[in-house]
Amino acid sequence: MKIADTPLKKTILISAAAIGTVFLAIILLISPIAKYLIEKYDEQYTGRQIKLGWIYINPFTGYVHISNLKIYESKKLPALKENDSVFFAAKEVTANFTLHKLLSKTIEISELTLDQPVGMIIQKEKNFNFDDLIKKFTP
Repeated sequence: MKIADTPLKKTILISAAAIGTVFLAIILLISPIAKYLIEKYDEQYTGRQIKLGWIYINPFTGYVHISNLKIYESKKLPALKENDSVFFAAKEVTANFTLHKLLSKTIEISELTLDQPVGMIIQKEKNFNFDDLIKKFTP
């Protein structure tokens, strides 16, 4: 007796295998693609260079884990002259996003864990090294 002895069973089996393959491909490929996109478009969206060790994303649970995160100073702040230094670094960053709120274009982080975070705040006259981030992300 064959497993797929009728056309209906064969269609269901092929469909289930295709859906399983798509889910597996999403899980395996989303993390390297995310790392590539973050490092490619970092300065365009944040104004700062971002380097990552590795990243793991689970799109079904909203879990994100980043290792060796380094965010560098902005190159657009000539008054500070510190664009080669690290603005923020952490050995590991872990976050859980609320997935149902992403559908309404709201980003809510339900849990955030920083392992060995290091941040530099620099002030020169009335300017801080994070003023550009406040201006960029203020609605």
